[in-house]
Amino acid sequence: MWQAPRQNKGLLQAMVKSCFFLAADAEYFPYACLAARRIIDVSAPIDGWLLYTGASEADLEAGRHLLQGKVELVDVADFMTNYGFRFGTYSIAAYTRLFADQLPVFAQYDRMAYTDCDVLFNRDINDLAGQELHAPLLAAHDDYMYFRPAYRQKLGLHPGAPYFNSGVVVFDMAAVRELALLERTRQTAILGKMNDQNALNVVFEGKWQTMHPSWNLQSLGTREFRFSQAWARHFAGGKPWGNQVGVELEALAVWRDLARDTPWGRSFEQRIPFERGVMKRFARRFDAIAGLFGKDIHRRRARYDGKKMHQIYAKQAEEGAMAVQFPEVLGGFG
Repeated sequence: MWQAPRQNKGLLQAMVKSCFFLAADAEYFPYACLAARRIIDVSAPIDGWLLYTGASEADLEAGRHLLQGKVELVDVADFMTNYGFRFGTYSIAAYTRLFADQLPVFAQYDRMAYTDCDVLFNRDINDLAGQELHAPLLAAHDDYMYFRPAYRQKLGLHPGAPYFNSGVVVFDMAAVRELALLERTRQTAILGKMNDQNALNVVFEGKWQTMHPSWNLQSLGTREFRFSQAWARHFAGGKPWGNQVGVELEALAVWRDLARDTPWGRSFEQRIPFERGVMKRFARRFDAIAGLFGKDIHRRRARYDGKKMHQIYAKQAEEGAMAVQFPEVLGGFG
């Protein structure tokens, strides 16, 4: 298991040059702009970048007006085309972050915080990017995968290997460059015909540090942790601009406010007068019964305690611990 030597925290923060970045195609460009605007609204000054492909001139103009020069918009379409990589049926934009070690604009940075465009920050992103790292990557456990542990065999991971959600991650670029980790991830994605998150998990196995779960808070169909408690709320399921299932009304209001003076506001109109997702949470109550009939995923979900797992991961994050093996066993739902 790779681990960097510990360094003086105060000295490290003074020396490290950090940034954040997002990546989007034409469809997701508006939402990436809104997510980036939220970051700069809640954060102290920090370099920000939005890498895009195919955005229309109208959307680019709206994005520039919204971001006011505080986030650089970079067209990477030609760069990606010239690189010649082919990722099958997946969108090229989804793989843009895998080239962070090759893009000249990123050569100056020691730390890079990446976020998906369906993430809404409530806390200064400098607090995330400036954490002490002992590994090439800081990431949050994806408990959804622990309901389906067959992923380990499918991806060729070791028994008990943890899995991270790549919607919010921090790269230690010195380690990433030294070990050619993103180069290996690109090749793994191509040769294995994998999506970017799976490829990252394969290459960074044993090389990632536990992120505090509040930096990548997902609902997992529960009401135990809400938008107001999140440092960064990840809408990995229902989208605020889509069916809005599981999207808290207060979060939806923030998205609407961000989009108020843009052409994109209609997407965030509230569909119904209450939060969607109630029936989904109600159905989860029957997981224990389904588990009696051999449905392993339901059995695991019935035994899952979101509050307990949050506390476990939070403690590990505060200790600067590497990702633990067999998290589902540790949490009592394996």
